[in-house]
Amino acid sequence: MSAQNRAATITGTITDPDGHGVASAPVQAKNTKTRALHKTTSSASGSYVFGGLPPGTYELSVPAIGVTLANYERKRVVLRSGRTLRLDVRLQWGVNLGTPGDDAAVFLASARRESPPPSGPAPHTPEGEPDLSGVWIGSDDPNPEEPPLLPWASAVMKRRKQLDKITDNPSAHCLPASLPLSGAGIYKFVQTPALLVMMFEDVIGYRQVFLDGRGHPKDGDPSWMGHSIARWENDTLVVDTIGFNERSWLGLYPHTEKLHIVERYQRRDLGHLDVQITAEDPGTFLKPWTIRNVWELAPKEDVLEYVCNENNKDLPHLSGK
Repeated sequence: MSAQNRAATITGTITDPDGHGVASAPVQAKNTKTRALHKTTSSASGSYVFGGLPPGTYELSVPAIGVTLANYERKRVVLRSGRTLRLDVRLQWGVNLGTPGDDAAVFLASARRESPPPSGPAPHTPEGEPDLSGVWIGSDDPNPEEPPLLPWASAVMKRRKQLDKITDNPSAHCLPASLPLSGAGIYKFVQTPALLVMMFEDVIGYRQVFLDGRGHPKDGDPSWMGHSIARWENDTLVVDTIGFNERSWLGLYPHTEKLHIVERYQRRDLGHLDVQITAEDPGTFLKPWTIRNVWELAPKEDVLEYVCNENNKDLPHLSGK
């Protein structure tokens, strides 16, 4: 009873810039002392509640929702014993400034509803290897970790978050948006005995992963997608990639040409692909950074043509604020 009497509560409503409630928004409250992370999701009307929280100081956050709504953070939220704190959150527009129909996250949510992943055993190739071929809906890591950064990289991240994350993004200049480390998107895999082709909607819309036993070139030119080779470890395909230039982004994170990425793909059944990606860059990160997610097969979907080579008139209108 004493513990219950001391519990505190945070409640409120998540709204967009027009004042409409935001449904299914992920909300997090982190205790700054214990680092305990509490999670909830807003209701259909946008309301949320955290009950039974120990008194203390918290950080309240809402991750970015697609490219429509920007992330929200509020520090030094003080909860007192037995009290209820009302904290309403007004989100700001993201990169697309609220343009209807211009958000992959919204589209993918609709695609998942209309085309749920099929059930059944994972298919295999005539050679006996798991067949990763298909059109997949990617997802974000449900429990992302923050990689520890070297001071220069930390300064770049701070600047990108505060001011320049939009206008500095390569995609604003019709360059590849980010290395395809995961995230909401449509990915198409075409697997042959010697080659896995990954297709996605971006300026560079494909990757080649060599399965023929070759090694990395000894003196390859750095490129946006790097050079990828792969091997099978039982039923898991391990993709090894090096040879990146320094111009691409890892989400918002910078990197150097020392970047080394290892991806692990395991098709657990017909409709699901388990993905684990580890990025190691001693010029940027203090230790390797790993993300994990699950992709879902979407037989009714396909990748579309993506063109951004000329007539780019968007850049002058973009703002990082």
